[in-house]
Amino acid sequence: MESTTVSRARVPRRCSAQVVRAHFSLAHELNFKRGREPFMVAAKSGERIAVGSNLFGCSQRPMTFRRRLAIYLAVALLLPTFSRAQNTRNVLVLHVGSANQPGHLRISKVFRDIFGSDARNQLFEEYFDQERLSLDDATLVETLGKKYQGKKIDLVVSDSGPALKFLLRHGEQLWPGTPEIFTFVDRREVPPTLPANMTGIASALNFGPTVDLALQLMPNIHRVFFVSGASPREEAYRRLSEQEFRRFAGKIDITYLHDLPLSELLIQVSQLPADSALVFFTMLRDATGHPYTSAQVLPMVTATANVPVYVLFDSDIGTGAVGGVVLDLEHDAEQAAGLGLRVLERGTASGLPVEQTSPNQTVVDWRQLQRWGISENKLPRGTVRFRPPSLWQQYKWYVLGGGAAIVAQLVLIIILLTEMRRRKSSDLVVNNLSGRIINATEEERKRIARELHDDIAQRLSLVSVELDMMEKDFPKDKLTGRESLHEPLQQVRDIITDVHNLSHQLHSQKLQMLGLAVALREICQQLSKQYGLDIQLTAEEIKVPLPEDLALCFYRVAQEALSNSVKHSRSSHIEVRLAATDGTLIMTIKDYGEGFDSSTAANGLGLATMRERLKLIGGKLLITSLPGTGTELTAQVRLESPLRPGLAHDTAMGLVAAAANPAKDDENHAA
Repeated sequence: MESTTVSRARVPRRCSAQVVRAHFSLAHELNFKRGREPFMVAAKSGERIAVGSNLFGCSQRPMTFRRRLAIYLAVALLLPTFSRAQNTRNVLVLHVGSANQPGHLRISKVFRDIFGSDARNQLFEEYFDQERLSLDDATLVETLGKKYQGKKIDLVVSDSGPALKFLLRHGEQLWPGTPEIFTFVDRREVPPTLPANMTGIASALNFGPTVDLALQLMPNIHRVFFVSGASPREEAYRRLSEQEFRRFAGKIDITYLHDLPLSELLIQVSQLPADSALVFFTMLRDATGHPYTSAQVLPMVTATANVPVYVLFDSDIGTGAVGGVVLDLEHDAEQAAGLGLRVLERGTASGLPVEQTSPNQTVVDWRQLQRWGISENKLPRGTVRFRPPSLWQQYKWYVLGGGAAIVAQLVLIIILLTEMRRRKSSDLVVNNLSGRIINATEEERKRIARELHDDIAQRLSLVSVELDMMEKDFPKDKLTGRESLHEPLQQVRDIITDVHNLSHQLHSQKLQMLGLAVALREICQQLSKQYGLDIQLTAEEIKVPLPEDLALCFYRVAQEALSNSVKHSRSSHIEVRLAATDGTLIMTIKDYGEGFDSSTAANGLGLATMRERLKLIGGKLLITSLPGTGTELTAQVRLESPLRPGLAHDTAMGLVAAAANPAKDDENHAA
């Protein structure tokens, strides 16, 4: 049987059957597609191996499509990671000094942020602490060579003059062909000729502007003391400062405190003349050769000195110094990192010119101005740091939020007041309209009562008189004819009585002439007689005269309430009580009938009418009722309650008009 030979594969002894199956899957597929018995031949021994068994005798199933797809997907996912690994760019930064110096911490953070913004970049940092460790070039070259052996460096950055000099001497030996840039190197330290693959940022460390700032803030000073260390690097910068300070000759005296042990330096700065200022540069090593850092020495100097202290680096602001025209380390580091990214993209620094940093900036500590009593009026805006926020700055959002809340509340109050005024106006219009409707109703009642009394009742009386005369004119022997007239005559008399009663119900002359209690007694008697009920009236003596509109209102409420009780309560006993208590007129009508649910029947027309009548005179209506317990209705009003002028006037005028001719009404009633 023909077989397909697979090239030899190194399979570990402990390899799983899965690995073997994946390794020989291609041969299996070839045999399977040809319709042959699936087997393989090991290249070394020529032994046939059935596909059903692996090299270790384990039973195997053919690789499925899903498994092959999973392998392909895994390769596709890992390929970009592998590609990125191949494109990694290594950046090495060489610092000089301690890693814990505030300036180095700031610079390192900027480099990490900017270079780290590209995932392809890896950042390595080395610190040459030569002041404390006294490392020579040979040791540094050997250490760096071993450490980065086999590591391809794509960019080398030096952040000071000594680091630049080290690169110039050994950079090509350690990292041949690698682009190099420098930063934080004074422009006076930059060599006139640089290697072809090197560029950088030239800084401007100026000493004179800080002395100018001291003279601006303290015009009365005559001496300036310049404090620095005794290391070779500091000696070089001291000589540069001497060149800049020559322009102050004849104006102020410059004294250099650089050759003293730290202990003596602290004593001397505590005894300086009052017309002096102190400029602090760095302290890497004192006169005894003891290494220090500026972060250690400067706080001791500012705490001990009896005069204001000025500095040259922005990392020294906040340690007790007044301020200075300082080098902005973070800004220069950002500029250098940006240049480094361009070099990485180009792959070379060749052709890129050396850039210059921006001028130094004036920075002053507000706390130290207050400490030394120095005015900030001569300083430009934006130069003062550590100023405590004003009350407005601290609580601005609280004030604005509170003000907005107050304004919103005022607007809401204004809206509510406006709506209340509109509501009151609407209520007044409604009340006036209700009063006019009620007054019109009363006028119509009076007109109908007058028509009933003066016209219909009179005409019925004439009919009654004529029938009575006809009855008398009948011969006595004709009893049948006389009896036939007797019944119509009695009906007419009953109708006359009913018309009189209706007339009095529509407009009671007794209410006007005799008062509310008499009118209520008349109603009770009429209803009691008409319906055969026990209606009891208890009316206490009211010592003050009742206003006509108030009496009319209570009379109508009593009419409506008694009418409802008679029609709906099915009570055989009703009590009416009228009394004046503590300046309040109270009328209570109580029955012992079926009662009702006052919450569901509170909007009935009769109750609404009673409430409107009482509301117009400043009173109120109270109803107590439950099904099966009867009903108690109470109307009350303060006797001194001010009535609405329109209603009082209209009601009074109506009542006066109705009572203008009582004699005529009495005559009609008599008739």
